[in-house]
Amino acid sequence: AVVSTQSTGNVAKQRDDITSRDTHFYYGYVFFRQTKGEQFKRGYFQKSFVLLTRKPYINLYSNIVQIIAPQFFESGKVAIEVAMHNFTCWEPIVPGKSYQVPLLGQVLSFHIPSVKDKTQNKPKEFPGHVLAPKPVVLRSIMEHDVYSTLRPLLPHIGILWELVLLSEPIVVFGPSPSATSSLVQTLVSLTAPLRYANDYRPYFTIHDSEFQEFTSKTHAPSRIILGVTNPYFNKALQHWPNVIILDSDPDKNLKILNPKEHSSSSLRGKPGFYTRYKPYLNKDKNVKKLLRNDRQRPAEVENIMLRRYLTELTHTLMIPLEQYISSLMPLQKQLNPFRQPPLLQQFQQDAFIASLNDSNLKINTDLKGLRGNWKELYRRFIKSPNFELWFQSKRTEANQRLELLHIQQLSEADMYSWKMDKHEVEIVDMLLWIRDRYDALQRLGTNPDIQDHLKNHIDTLLEVVPTDLQSTLKPAFNL
Repeated sequence: AVVSTQSTGNVAKQRDDITSRDTHFYYGYVFFRQTKGEQFKRGYFQKSFVLLTRKPYINLYSNIVQIIAPQFFESGKVAIEVAMHNFTCWEPIVPGKSYQVPLLGQVLSFHIPSVKDKTQNKPKEFPGHVLAPKPVVLRSIMEHDVYSTLRPLLPHIGILWELVLLSEPIVVFGPSPSATSSLVQTLVSLTAPLRYANDYRPYFTIHDSEFQEFTSKTHAPSRIILGVTNPYFNKALQHWPNVIILDSDPDKNLKILNPKEHSSSSLRGKPGFYTRYKPYLNKDKNVKKLLRNDRQRPAEVENIMLRRYLTELTHTLMIPLEQYISSLMPLQKQLNPFRQPPLLQQFQQDAFIASLNDSNLKINTDLKGLRGNWKELYRRFIKSPNFELWFQSKRTEANQRLELLHIQQLSEADMYSWKMDKHEVEIVDMLLWIRDRYDALQRLGTNPDIQDHLKNHIDTLLEVVPTDLQSTLKPAFNL
């Protein structure tokens, strides 16, 4: 089972790349063992092995726990000591790099994804030698078998995608923590590469501190996705608008049912997808390609097809937004090296909606025939935390790009001509401004050429200030 516990705040911080830490969440990877025995008071002995980390490498850490936990139960702390020694021999995790690493007599082979990866890279063999025994190859460190997890809900994949996109509350009832964890983790990834901005708990229990908050009927459910197993939640969360109750048979499709049936005591707990949500987009014919049950395709192929479909769906939504954001960028001629750099213009919902037309909604993708009320979907999406997180990232990225262009212009300015008719106060102000821009360059990413030009500007300006002032200023501008 995978457990995600929020440590601070309600929104996961946007990460610069896939491997950076999320300061708002801890991820717990759990191996549970229960052994029968008459000598025990309850008739059995149970113990859990838990690995805590801030890294969302779900598949990688789940496999690590599967290797360490059984040996820990048999050998005790010595298994952990050996595992820690193995970890110290691993090379530092670097995005875009493939690894073969030892762990308690086994070998794990995996690839660390990077934001620059264009395709899913397969683990690479180490040149010159092969570690023994045969490596356990992880096709993805981030996720489990997505296709098998979503199989019972594939006919409703479009509705699920919209619910996650719009940050709607969802609760998943499952027969085991591993079942609920897998589905919740998969749900929050449906809109990838768009990041899910809300809280989510792959395995939530009555002992969690937010139990009263999430089960309260005095206010609308929070924007969160919960995974639960305790039957008590069938009654406590029956007011939630979107409820998924998994069947014990993972291959059995779930039907959409009226939430009123979930609140009925006679039907409570019946497997199904309880929701009143009316999707904005029509059911996509391409989904039929994902619903084949002949199992002739390898699991890896099914996962790739499903992930590609979901990625295309998200790209179809985001491309018009990306185009509109580009139109908010100030023109380069508006940049003046001697003034503050302009910022990205404000996002105007009405202006964006007005910019939508048949040409920019019919994106050149496999989903270009997908029809529906796109404009209303955009209106709902723009009000969601998912959009806010995405737009904050885009705005920061755009403003940093403008700031860097502005610094570059300043570095290329003719400072010798500029200083000719300037007063001493103006020159000192410019010195302070250049120093500020020099420091900003350290934050944006060092460029040696631009740095050298800025240093030359400082030397040029210091030459024209009085000698006594030079002695005061030079220590502050000793770059």
